[in-house]
Amino acid sequence: MNIPIKTLANGFSLPVYGLGTWQMGGRWEADISQDEKEIHAIQHAIEQGITHLDTAESYGDGHSEELIATATAGYDRSKLFITSKVSGNHQGYDDLLRSCEASLARLETDYLDLYLLHRFPDVGTDIKDTMRAMDRLVDEGVVRNIGVCNMTVSRLKAAQAATSNKLVCNQLHYSLDCREIVDKGILEYCQQNDVFVTAWGPLSKGALEDAVILHEMAEKYGKTPYQVALNWLITQQNVITIPKTSTPEHLDENLGALGWELSPEDWHMLADEFPGQVSTSNRVPLDYDADIEP
Repeated sequence: MNIPIKTLANGFSLPVYGLGTWQMGGRWEADISQDEKEIHAIQHAIEQGITHLDTAESYGDGHSEELIATATAGYDRSKLFITSKVSGNHQGYDDLLRSCEASLARLETDYLDLYLLHRFPDVGTDIKDTMRAMDRLVDEGVVRNIGVCNMTVSRLKAAQAATSNKLVCNQLHYSLDCREIVDKGILEYCQQNDVFVTAWGPLSKGALEDAVILHEMAEKYGKTPYQVALNWLITQQNVITIPKTSTPEHLDENLGALGWELSPEDWHMLADEFPGQVSTSNRVPLDYDADIEP
């Protein structure tokens, strides 16, 4: 199927649905026990029309990137959009350049479509040095676009001020039950400043299935709860998503979120009445106490 595309005012585009690979190939250490299954899942996603593959150097200590390389070996690289991320403790100028080189080697590609700061650099690392390295990668053509993850408005502003390139996305925890980026004004800022919000954790590891209102909406639209939850996200301005799916069945179900829309009334009902909403992510809460003044 054709995955719908969203385009920023500056011309940068992303599919509304991509494949996240967190825990493919292990968590913080490599785990090869599920390699065959994970490779098949990635290939099935591509066969179903998914082009955006999201990974990071920290996922399985780089093994997630290796799995993507193996899975995509038979496909046209120019038709794929590959995103990777540099960890916060590797964001000094020289460390960041080495990290990117290592990611390219593991992915067996000579460029990244999008390279992200996985979080704001560790204390002691100047964001100006970090972004100077990112700019060099863009100038050299090994990175085509840059962005960030898990950043508050002030930190996003600080990163943008330190680069001559456009930050095209902020990857954040966002779902029906996790509303931190709404309550803290991050979503609105990104929408007003031509930045994508890439929503990770959109299905809250399955917890959304327990919400009665979600089941009622699913029945009304002839969809599953997961499909309704994903549709609620991707119909928002500048919002795309990257669920991790390790089974073809789960992926195929998720793709049923595409090609239709909730009515405005039902969208707002879910936004307002979904139970158990939290204003702080239970997985990667953003750091405001140490925030940078804009």
